[in-house]
Amino acid sequence: MLKKLFGNALTDLGNLEGDYRVSQLQTDISQGILYMSIVGISNLALLYVDAILFSERLNPFLWMVVYRVGYVLVTALLGVLMKRTTRVRSFDRLMSGWILFTIVFLLLINFTRPVNYMMSAIDTLVPFVIYVLSPLMIQKTAALALAFSTGTIIIGVAFKTGIDPLVLNVAIIGQIISHMLGWVSNLQIQTYRRKSYQAFIDEKDAKEMVAYLANIDPLTKSLTRRQFMNIAESEFRRFLRYRRPLSILILDADRFKGINDAYGHHAGDLVLRSLSLIAMEHKRAQDTFGRLGGEEFGLIMPETALEQAVIVAERIRRIWEESPVKLDEELIRSTMSIGVAEAVSTDQSLEDLLRRADRMLYKAKEQGRNCVVAE
Repeated sequence: MLKKLFGNALTDLGNLEGDYRVSQLQTDISQGILYMSIVGISNLALLYVDAILFSERLNPFLWMVVYRVGYVLVTALLGVLMKRTTRVRSFDRLMSGWILFTIVFLLLINFTRPVNYMMSAIDTLVPFVIYVLSPLMIQKTAALALAFSTGTIIIGVAFKTGIDPLVLNVAIIGQIISHMLGWVSNLQIQTYRRKSYQAFIDEKDAKEMVAYLANIDPLTKSLTRRQFMNIAESEFRRFLRYRRPLSILILDADRFKGINDAYGHHAGDLVLRSLSLIAMEHKRAQDTFGRLGGEEFGLIMPETALEQAVIVAERIRRIWEESPVKLDEELIRSTMSIGVAEAVSTDQSLEDLLRRADRMLYKAKEQGRNCVVAE
């Protein structure tokens, strides 16, 4: 019923709710401390009202001074704890505790007020202020606001005598209106914040998707040459710094032009896509695979010596040889040649390593194709 009534006013972030609260934590803390400061200063300012109410009674006034100063000190302590917190759950507990503490403080103040003082605008506005300023979930906020209204009315009815029934009814209606307006306002404020966060996440995801697509070859779904070379350069710099093993494979589809001539470019595209998918499926998780151009691909293998790289290359070559591509009712068989090289101390740049791997690839071609040659 409530969801139907407010419709778009309710926004459910689902699994993002936790991330949203964490992202808003510092803002909530800053706002919470601001609210505490305002309420604390206002509380001290009301000593002027106390001085008027207790103008002829010094002791009650002094007790009010102690009472209000004590509230400010407790509020300051909670503010310090809130500023130091780094967890949403801790913040929620501190904020809930402070609001509840403030409610109890205000309710106890009511015992010192004249009979009809409960009808003041302050008591009517308190629930609305709780709804508007509270960063807590709507259920907790509503419970706190209702606790104040219930306590105020109970104090007025059960502990004070001589209240005008008409004034009491007006006060109750005012409390109801304050809750209704506060509820709607809280929904609008919290939903606006959540929709803003959702829009931020959507924009971030869109940018990441654009960046991802810019780095992916649309035909083979492997990395583009530019992205592959960026990663390869990074791995080579790591090799130069730490002298950890690094190998690279250059893979090339054999007689690819013949496939295009015999079956058409659509078949050639299908072969390249299948080759890429098989290579990516059977490489190791830490390896990086990309298309260097045409029917030539590269595989970067960090933390891998030459012997291990040759084993991986042989596995990919054999699986590809045993995986013909089906086009309509016809099977297109293809093989690949692979050149393998391991980075050595004499390599001064990534180009040196690539050049040696490329030279091994040409040797594989010269030796009849469908083989792995390593240096």
